[in-house]
Amino acid sequence: MRGFFWLFPYFLCIALAEPTAVLVVQEEVLEKGQVMRYLGSQHYPIQNAQQLSQLVQQLSRPPRPARFVLDGQKDWIAVQKLGYRFDLEAVRRAYQEALQAGRSTFVLPVESEQPRPSVHDFKQWGILELIGEGRTRFDGSPPSRIHNIHLASSKFDGVLIPPGSLFSFNQTLGPVTAAAGYQKAWVIRGNQTVWDVGGGVCQVSTTLFRAAYFSGLPIVERHAHSYQVGYYRPTGLDATTAPPKDLRFKNDTPAHILIQVSIQGYELIFRFFGSKDREVVWRGPEILSRTPPLPTRYIYDASLPPGYRQQTDFAAEGALVRVYRTVRLHGGEIRRDVLESRYRPWGAVYLVGPPRQR
Repeated sequence: MRGFFWLFPYFLCIALAEPTAVLVVQEEVLEKGQVMRYLGSQHYPIQNAQQLSQLVQQLSRPPRPARFVLDGQKDWIAVQKLGYRFDLEAVRRAYQEALQAGRSTFVLPVESEQPRPSVHDFKQWGILELIGEGRTRFDGSPPSRIHNIHLASSKFDGVLIPPGSLFSFNQTLGPVTAAAGYQKAWVIRGNQTVWDVGGGVCQVSTTLFRAAYFSGLPIVERHAHSYQVGYYRPTGLDATTAPPKDLRFKNDTPAHILIQVSIQGYELIFRFFGSKDREVVWRGPEILSRTPPLPTRYIYDASLPPGYRQQTDFAAEGALVRVYRTVRLHGGEIRRDVLESRYRPWGAVYLVGPPRQR
């Protein structure tokens, strides 16, 4: 009899054990042109009914739009996150029913929401694979220039380009002003480099241009910088967009194009995803002529501290540069074009303050 009473609390604890909440998880992935569905479950031990409110808050989330990621085994795949919404009263009823029935688990009633865009949208629009990318580096940039690069590039992340449409860099970017959040950095203005709002935006236009160029898209408008800029090596593949100059290209593929932007350390990457209907081969840069840099100039600036010297321009050779591209469409058409850039010789410029007093 004594042994029975010793075991009784143990059996009582089993009978009154709280059921575990189970969230049925559904993930959809676009891989190799097909939407794959994966089901799973997540378990959450419940101590008491009061914990349900906290659990619902923890699990509720907005949908996360589809985005391509690089999978080590499956190449580029598009992933998304469904949004979860819970009715707390329905959750409590499910919990109470499981508790009264003595079940060890209960399924959380949840309403899921598809993101926009979703992997289903991508498939419908023909956004299935990587079709091209462009890269540039901005090592050595001042903090304000780095800030501008992050801000300007964010305007293009997730942008969709419908088939047959003409894309404008300036129209997509919007105003480059202090009110829009841009800071002052070095900017080419005519025949000089000045400290002004928006320096670094051309890092973004150059990287975007390379993605369009290496994707084999027709370039409708592109302007080289006045002189060769060290950030944009190899030379001949840059694009300035100081208004009224713009960067424009056409999506002549059969599908939408999705732009994705990534910044890894000091490297800016633009990737285009869509339906690959062409192969691109390019060669260069071919430098046809060179002109030595201009002499260094020293400009007196009384506002600077005595003895202070600040470099505002860097010496660069003048050059005539060509890059050659061949685009072979899968339907058999072959297109060839030559990208030509003329860079003026540029001299180093220093601002100098008053002489130090002896």
